[in-house]
Amino acid sequence: MGHDAEHLERVRAQYDTAPYPRIPLHHAHSEDTAMLYLHNLMTPYYLRNQRVVSGAGKRILDAGCGSGFTSLALAQANPGARIVGIDLSERSVAVARERLAFHGFKSAEFHALPIERVGELGEDFDLINCDEVLYLLPDPGVGLAALTGALAPDGILRANLHSAYARAPVFRAQKFFQTLGLAGHRDEAEEIALARQTMERMNDGAQLKKDAWTPFASLHDDSEWYRMNYLLVGDKGFTIPETFAMLADCGLELVNMLLWPTWELRHWFKSGQPPPLVAAQIGKLTTAERLHLSELIHSSHRLIDFWCGHAGQSRHRDPMETWDAGDFAASVLHLHPQLATERLKQFLLDCLEAGEPFNFNQHMRVPYGDPIVIDGMEAALLPLWDGPQPYAEFERHWVRLAVRRTTVARPVFEHTARGELRRFVRRMESLAYLMVEPVG
Repeated sequence: MGHDAEHLERVRAQYDTAPYPRIPLHHAHSEDTAMLYLHNLMTPYYLRNQRVVSGAGKRILDAGCGSGFTSLALAQANPGARIVGIDLSERSVAVARERLAFHGFKSAEFHALPIERVGELGEDFDLINCDEVLYLLPDPGVGLAALTGALAPDGILRANLHSAYARAPVFRAQKFFQTLGLAGHRDEAEEIALARQTMERMNDGAQLKKDAWTPFASLHDDSEWYRMNYLLVGDKGFTIPETFAMLADCGLELVNMLLWPTWELRHWFKSGQPPPLVAAQIGKLTTAERLHLSELIHSSHRLIDFWCGHAGQSRHRDPMETWDAGDFAASVLHLHPQLATERLKQFLLDCLEAGEPFNFNQHMRVPYGDPIVIDGMEAALLPLWDGPQPYAEFERHWVRLAVRRTTVARPVFEHTARGELRRFVRRMESLAYLMVEPVG
């Protein structure tokens, strides 16, 4: 057995022993708007194309589906889509199949198949989700290339790699325990017990304990946490330059990071104002260079998590900051499906009745943007739940309600109200909560 085959066999055995994630079958995503938002094809498709697309009839692959937890999210976020899952572990595939059937998705297909052999399915996919997998492969680039071959021409691939910077303490812990003979060489329960005992007995001032144990106090009783961190077989870390090099080798280009506002370089400077040394360079930097500087400043993300697609598929988008009145007038507003729910509409109605403020961010935790201030215009939002709204029509509705709330001269205030609406739309659009689709 070659080195790569032996490595994959150890990974397979690890997940056959304990399919991941270990979440009860009955657990659904119906109330988890953030999970559904990130797994809805509409989110990355809009970010790339500034067009709204439905998941109905689309082909979606969950590559490395594990126990089917993300497969379920993909099915619930994209009604009418065809769901296919593959995983190296036969036991994981069995659990995934059972999970999807339990929730009524009996037509979902699952195959015990390694990612490198995804071409054997003989089809391509509109959306491929490869979550928490590539960094375990002997050569992640080979896996990414295989997925690229199964991606439809206009398709979008979501994948991620462990951050070499953010996960450095855990990598040290893995090396520590591997050197001591753990990580797959004994009974798993025994290895977990030995790892816990070792970390507990370590001096509190030891750097390894401070960095890789103490911050995770709430997880010290969770056996899965040890398995997926200290004892994880094949784990590897990457940087942004290494990630972009891998994308280029596969003929892929970035659509966006999953939590893109938190990667904004300006975010790491006081009041969002970079000092002269940085400000002078920002406009000259490539996307990869800006992201790399951000990870060097503050590696807060365990995962380098991104959407990508075939190079050359991205549609040129004029920044909304450059739009004039005519651009806005020639557009249609769509509230994201994970916000356009009856539950959230009822919450808005309850806020209106109680005279309390309404904040979109408290219902959609991702992608962690700044709070969106409605400033007393909550009632003007209601038409968004009725379906797509021509901007010009929505603007008239917004201005009419705004005028009722003021004693300022009408012509002056109408101009002010239009400006406030544009700021609101830009803020919502920057998080893809509101999708602004040009007409024509």
